[in-house]
Amino acid sequence: MKGRAALSATVGLVVIGVVSANAEEKAAFAGNGDFRVGPDVAPGTYRTTGNTGGSCHWERSKDSGHGPASLIAEGDVTGTAVVTIGGEDAHFRTSGCGDWKKTG
Repeated sequence: MKGRAALSATVGLVVIGVVSANAEEKAAFAGNGDFRVGPDVAPGTYRTTGNTGGSCHWERSKDSGHGPASLIAEGDVTGTAVVTIGGEDAHFRTSGCGDWKKTG
């Protein structure tokens, strides 16, 4: 092929890993409910945001009674809350909060 040049191109795309932006935003559980640690909610650290007027209340308890003797910790939140649910917790109760997202 005198006077002609051969041109060859290879086009490819390698995807090593893709994480959806929505995966980070997916709620682990709703902001209202009484959840059993283990079957309903895994131990770990969770965050809720956008809570206004102190209406977000959460409780970690060692049984389903939720009385003073049962409480491990509790809080009333305006804004952002970060709670670590331990493996020794039996229940996590939340009301008036935004959805909880797992952070760790």
